[in-house]
Amino acid sequence: MSAFITAFFQQLYALLPFFILMGTGYFLVRVRKWPKEFTRGLTRFLFNLAIPIMLFGVMSRFHTQQEVDPKLILAYFGGSFILYFIAMIVSRKFLKLNAKEASVFGIGGIFSNNVMVGIPIIMLFMGDDAIAVSALIITFNALLLWSLVSFSIEWVEHGSFSLGGIIATTKGVLRNPVVIGIMLGLLVSYFRVPMPDFMGRTITMFSNMVAPLSLLSIGMGLAEYRLGAKLKIGIGITIFKLILHPLIIWLCALALGLPAFETKAIVLLGSIAVGMNVYLMAIKFEVIEDAVASSIVLTTIFSAITTPIILLLMA
Repeated sequence: MSAFITAFFQQLYALLPFFILMGTGYFLVRVRKWPKEFTRGLTRFLFNLAIPIMLFGVMSRFHTQQEVDPKLILAYFGGSFILYFIAMIVSRKFLKLNAKEASVFGIGGIFSNNVMVGIPIIMLFMGDDAIAVSALIITFNALLLWSLVSFSIEWVEHGSFSLGGIIATTKGVLRNPVVIGIMLGLLVSYFRVPMPDFMGRTITMFSNMVAPLSLLSIGMGLAEYRLGAKLKIGIGITIFKLILHPLIIWLCALALGLPAFETKAIVLLGSIAVGMNVYLMAIKFEVIEDAVASSIVLTTIFSAITTPIILLLMA
């Protein structure tokens, strides 16, 4: 037991730079009153430029890496889809949510902040070799999970799926700069397009910005949220996201015989805090916005404890 505690605090110590960067961002907005426009501008820079360039660089070298087992997609998203429907049932029965609210609750329990938090965490605990795995998850994450909640709510409202809704969702995902960066990188890798040295060094410089600026941006974003009135719902989302999501992904990976490296990567991504996209979904569908905001705060704080524990249990 003492060895476990020692290892846990070692993992926690390794995360100290993350806490410091997020805390700095929080301090600048909450105490120093930096304007919201700065946070918005930094987030746009990361999502629209720095992160897509980094992922382009990673995926442009995809042909040089070991082949990624396709079962990791099935384990991650198969587990996520199963948990989504469990969360909908539980939230309707015990939290008395309507079908539309339950749809957003369910997506909150499985949509990780894999871009802003997942990539820095993966780089810290597993190195650059695992970024390709996270890039594949990110590629399908937005498309599949935005589609899932959109289709779920459309079914609630209309009793059927709309072809127009499917096309609009797909177009929206394909216009996402992060997805564009990954797709362009895969094309460069597939055709073995040579990368000039100056371009490689430029991509490396952008890539080095991603982790620290992402964590700074997360801290700034958290400073704008409060724990809302619907705290019980926020706690429910937190339990599903930080405990049940990585657990069911782990079980699916074991059932499919996924190799240890890929298993660790996807479970780690599943243990990450609720993604900001869920808040956008709550606003879009006009349900449980404050509960989702609470869950973002809670999962970001508590994942600093649960993620190291999950890593130790897997070891």
